[in-house]
This record gives sequence, C-alpha cells and structure tokens, in this order.
Amino acid sequence: MPVGPRCFLATRCCFTTSSDQAKAAKPFPIIGLSGREPKSRLGMAIAHPPRRRREHVRVDQGRRCLFGGPGGVSAIAGHDHHAAGCRTAGRAPARTVATVMHGPARARPPIAAAMPPGHFAYSPIPRRSSTIPSMTAARVLIDPPLTGPANMARDEALLAACTGPTIRPTLRFYAWSPATISLGYFQAIDELRLQPPAIRELPVVRRTTGGGAILHDLEITYSIVLPIDHPLVDGRPNLLYELAHQAIIAAVGTTARRYGCSEGGDSCDRSSQRGPFFCFARRHALDVVVPDAAAHGGFAKLAGSAQRRTRTAILQHGSIMLASRFTEQPVATWQSIGGIQTFDEAVERLIPRFANALNWTLTPDPWREEELRAAIPFERMYAGDAWTMLRERKT
Repeated sequence: MPVGPRCFLATRCCFTTSSDQAKAAKPFPIIGLSGREPKSRLGMAIAHPPRRRREHVRVDQGRRCLFGGPGGVSAIAGHDHHAAGCRTAGRAPARTVATVMHGPARARPPIAAAMPPGHFAYSPIPRRSSTIPSMTAARVLIDPPLTGPANMARDEALLAACTGPTIRPTLRFYAWSPATISLGYFQAIDELRLQPPAIRELPVVRRTTGGGAILHDLEITYSIVLPIDHPLVDGRPNLLYELAHQAIIAAVGTTARRYGCSEGGDSCDRSSQRGPFFCFARRHALDVVVPDAAAHGGFAKLAGSAQRRTRTAILQHGSIMLASRFTEQPVATWQSIGGIQTFDEAVERLIPRFANALNWTLTPDPWREEELRAAIPFERMYAGDAWTMLRERKT
C-alpha cells in the first residue's frame, strides 16, 4: 500500500463527535502482526490501516484541517453591526467564510476548508481569552475642535481604511465646535422636533452607531478603530467596552464606577437602544456613572460608548462630559468631581490609562494627507439632509 506524507492519517485518531474532545484524545496504540509496535511509518500504516471515523484531525502540508459533521465550520453571514453598549448574542460575526478561510478547499469530500498554520476553524461558541492580548503598537491622534460632520467623517475614514489585520489600531481624542446634537443611527428625526427650542436650533449630525442623542459641547470624545480579527474584538462582544470604560474610571478616580453588570458582561441588558431622547438619560450596565443623590437611581452618567462593526473593522466611540451648559441633557461632569478643567488635562489623564487597559504602546502619529482627503466625501455625506433625515418617523 503506497504511503506518503500527504495520505498518512494515523498521527492522531479518535471516534468522538466533538472537535474539542478530538484534540484532547490520546493517539491509538499501533500494534503490528508480531505483537510489537512497528518502528517505521509504513509498518504503522499496515498494522493499523485507516478506518471510517466520525471526525479526526489531519496534518496536511502544514495546514490544520477539521473533518466531520456539524461540529465543523458554520456558515458566517457578513453584516454591519450597530450597537450602543450592548452585546449581540445570536448574531454571527461580521465576516464571511471567504475572509475567514485561507483559500478554497481542494477536491475532497465535504470538509471544512483549510486554515493557516496555528489557526482553527470558527466555532459558534465564542472563545474567551483569560488574559489581555500581548502588547500592541497603536497610534494615537489628538484633534482640535471640529464640526459634527467633520468629526464623524474622520472616524468613518479610519474605519474604512482598516482593511486587514496588519493595520495598526488607532485611538483618537477630539472635541466639538460648535455645540452639536448627534442622533443615534436608529433614532427618528421626529424625536428631535419634540425637544425645546434651545435643542432644536443646534446643528445636527447622525451617527452610524446606535443609542440615544448626545449634546456634544464641553466634552472629550474618544474613538477606537481596530481590525475585526483583533483579540480585543474576537469572541467577547463587551470586552472593548469594559476595557475602555475601565480606563475612564481609572482616570476619573474612585468615585466613578460601572452602572452594574455581572463579571464578564454576560447579563448586560439592551435597554440603551430605547428610552429617553438623550443617551445620558438612559442607563446601560457598562455605562460609567458617579454617585448623585438627585439623579435617577442615585447615579449620574459620566460616559457612555457605542460601536459599529463592518466586515473588516470595528469602531467604538464614546463621550466623557467635562462640563455642561445645557440643563436639558442630564449628565455628571468631570470638572465637578475630579477637578479637570480643560481638554488637554483630560487627554493627559486618559492616554496612559487607555494604554494600560488595552495593553497598547501608543505613538503620536498625525493625520496623513491621503487620510484627510479620504474623509472629504464622508464629511459631505454626514452634512447632507439625505443622511440626517434618514429616519423621518418611528417605525
């Protein structure tokens, strides 16, 4: 029987139906006709020829392949994901099989496609890392105050440019001028028309992330853009929220805390997708709050975040209130609890805390000319009525 490196299957075999059990199973002992274990690969193959198995692991040309039935690779539907501080149980990752797999499978029986060395097939059960990923080199951008469309366009340009795992993650801090209302992606414009004149007369922009409206005025906004396959994204929908808000809490001080969530983020609700007009009047388990006897529930909201996922990248941005000039938006402010007075002071406090929480080495890196040019069409889109009036009425 001809035996070669490509067809030898006796390296690891089992009769289990679970890929995890298959990996943990011990190899079968190979016994020859003489009662002794053969020393050569040819003798091993003759002594124990391949049998029909429900599932086994095969090493083929340096690639690891998973054979077998429904425990293999699941169909993965690509989509854009809009969230506002909530996990997305039941939704497949924003990737397609073609982008996950390393090329099409060769002519074989129906099996999972081959994976690159060291990678494993996608499982519908999320993988949870017990530790934060190793130190990552990342870029930090600090922008002057910009209009609403310009700020959203720059976030969008960073998201669009993040097209592969080799792209460095980006942490951006920015401010707003003039004061601007940003609507959540799913909010109807009719909700704004019901607000007091002082709110209705402000400039308006619509975000691509969900959640309630935010009155951006005296605040610092952060955004994080990183590849969809980054360890901070893969497997735990809430991990990036938790780490970013952990950094904010560390910067603000001991009075700040998360509103409430079980360890690991599995019991977080989705209430932040609906409720009052203003995001800061809503509560989600991962929101950053501070004690306030006059506020609902005894806590006032200081910071909240939202996400958008594409097939290749994720954008998370959030607002941290420094001060407030509008009583219509109930907020806690950093100035009143921590003595921070300016945008620059806040950035100095936040950068090392974000670097520590995310385990990133942050390097200042200004905008490149081609990046600013790429943001121009996005700015026109965000400034146009076609986008702002996208949702005329509640559905």
